[in-house]
Amino acid sequence: MAAAGVINVISVVARVLGIVQFGMDNFAPPESVGSTVKIQVGLDFEGGLNNAGGDLPDIRLFNEAGKFLGMAADPGGVGDGATGEVKVDHIGDSGQQAAYALFSANNNAICIASASITWPNGDNYGWVGDWGQACGGSWFYSNVFIKGSGYKPNCLWIDGNGDQPQTGFQVHWPEFVQRSEGQLDQIDVDYYCNSGPPFKMYTDPEPSSITYWVLSNGEKKRDTTTTEGLDGYSPTQSGLHARRQLQRRQAADNSSTSAPFLSLSQRLSDLLVFDDATDHSAIELCASETSLGPDFASTTEELFCRMSDKTLWPFCGSTYVDDCFDVNLQQLVVGGKVTRDRKYTKVMNWGGSGKGASGTK
Repeated sequence: MAAAGVINVISVVARVLGIVQFGMDNFAPPESVGSTVKIQVGLDFEGGLNNAGGDLPDIRLFNEAGKFLGMAADPGGVGDGATGEVKVDHIGDSGQQAAYALFSANNNAICIASASITWPNGDNYGWVGDWGQACGGSWFYSNVFIKGSGYKPNCLWIDGNGDQPQTGFQVHWPEFVQRSEGQLDQIDVDYYCNSGPPFKMYTDPEPSSITYWVLSNGEKKRDTTTTEGLDGYSPTQSGLHARRQLQRRQAADNSSTSAPFLSLSQRLSDLLVFDDATDHSAIELCASETSLGPDFASTTEELFCRMSDKTLWPFCGSTYVDDCFDVNLQQLVVGGKVTRDRKYTKVMNWGGSGKGASGTK
């Protein structure tokens, strides 16, 4: 059972389920009608299509029966390591429980480390970005702690302009909170990743549908519901118009003498992270087909992962003087020559260890 003042949120590390304790600071106060969602960002990228920080996603809420409750469209921006808070009004001032949430990305990519929701009745639920990596999504380490714990979850990238596959995801909140002892022994990771309703990632533009559970003849089955075509509850017309304008400007820029638009991967290649966390491994990052983020130097492993080609290099020192990463120069040295023709535009030092979730191995 959860200790007083915390919510036990189900996480996953190395395909083993565990628990992350969310302190109450992770949740917004309840509203009499409507729900409030908090989104914690591990990474964003400034200077994207909107020349701003990462865009918070559109949020659609549905009740346990799959009925659409309400939506917050284009809720604004959020920066690295920050938390965005979004109030989602329910249709007809409903106080119903928002069991499902659909997060649909906007233009600038963000990497979501955690999300939480507060229902009108005061119930709280949470989700962590570790599920992105576990279920095959684009992911990176984060440098943000879950309040009330010493845990830094990985984050899941979402983006609406095609820079990487995931354009959104859905969460069935009640399935990510431990309500009784032994629950983790009864469910495996594949259930969460492949069943549909618990957690599902989307790749289609502006996802507006969810998959939800229905009971049929005593059996739990899947069904789908959508908000497409609901009057007043699609993304704002002004927001859609602005996005189309941005797409037209981007196409025009690419065909003119303007600086070409760079993909997320290209822009991330100018960033470097130093990290001493023992559970943030350069080896794991380079070995993952779906990892996406800045170049990464683990000071604990003394290894450097060049993310553009997922190659692993030792730090230069008494053992290695060539074909190695020079920490002082912040350069990969191959054949006696540095491999970058320019310095990193931003170097981030992530100090401090992020301990693994309890219950994991």
